[in-house]
Amino acid sequence: MKKVMHQPKLQKENKTTSNGGNIAILLAAGGSTRIRPINKMFYRIKGRPLLLYTILVLEKHPEIQKIILVARESDFPKIISLVKKYNLKKLAIIIEGGKKRQDSAFNGLKAATKIGAKKGDLILFHNGANPLVSSEEISEIIRITKKHKAALIGHFARDTVKETDNRGFVSRTIDRKKIFLAQTPQVIEYNLAKKAFEKARRDKFYGTDDVSLVERMGLKVKVVPGGLQNIKVTFSADLDFVKFLLEK
Repeated sequence: MKKVMHQPKLQKENKTTSNGGNIAILLAAGGSTRIRPINKMFYRIKGRPLLLYTILVLEKHPEIQKIILVARESDFPKIISLVKKYNLKKLAIIIEGGKKRQDSAFNGLKAATKIGAKKGDLILFHNGANPLVSSEEISEIIRITKKHKAALIGHFARDTVKETDNRGFVSRTIDRKKIFLAQTPQVIEYNLAKKAFEKARRDKFYGTDDVSLVERMGLKVKVVPGGLQNIKVTFSADLDFVKFLLEK
């Protein structure tokens, strides 16, 4: 595990950090390569960085006991400043990310073990660039995961979906009712998450999202339809969309 920065004062003030419970791993270590030179995590909307909006959704949710923030080490001072300024009591650890998103998620999972995660606890993997997930959506995916062990939130495709061949021609039209566009949070029961990530590490397998590591074990993952506003900020146009909604 890479460098970990503990927040002992927070853990002392917030009694929930010493017990088990649902842990959110907030992934914010990306390089914003498609929005450069902007670091999207600290793009300011109404005077606040984008990342703070995401943190606050998790901070305020009653069913989340702890938050692990995975970030670039160079961003640690900015994050610590936010913790102090906004009195963020659930942020238990800030940890450095890995080379790829899955490495960062695995670092976060190992940190969850370090702060006392146990069998039956739920791990919520969430992108720092998804600030518009609602409290109701988080509650619903937690409820579903308690029953099914693994779930993800997203939305079904609204447009016609075409599959193309290697020459750029349509090879078939896919039933859009079966196409689900994945977002986060993606939630996995702690022991299952450990098994899935450790197996992927042994096999040198990299998935495109967190629950795909559960899928490759032959297990079912439940989909939870959410609102279209819950998007990951990837391009500049996404920033405009998120800014518009937050400023409303």
